[in-house]
Amino acid sequence: SAFLVAEVDKKIVGAAGLELYNDIALLRSVVVEKSLRNSGIGSTLYDAIVQLAGTKNIRCLILLTTTADKYFERKGFVRIERSTLTGPITQSVEFTPACPSSAICMAKEI
Repeated sequence: SAFLVAEVDKKIVGAAGLELYNDIALLRSVVVEKSLRNSGIGSTLYDAIVQLAGTKNIRCLILLTTTADKYFERKGFVRIERSTLTGPITQSVEFTPACPSSAICMAKEI
């Protein structure tokens, strides 16, 4: 796993993470403090985490979301059926109790 944080005045105001599964990664928790949303911090974190994924030979990012599907569509993600995923990534806590079955599954080749 790998995580990045954003800081403003030595205070953590955002984070993004990856769970690594061979050449696939689960994009986890791109979050920004509410008062700083739409300031570019989220996009900066996203760009940095994608760059980090590239250095780890990741070819595809997967995510589950209940609220940010439009945001990630703008980043090039497409909806996929959750049931099409196989292998170790499906053992992530995100695919068990953490995300409801109604969460939208998305993928992006990088």
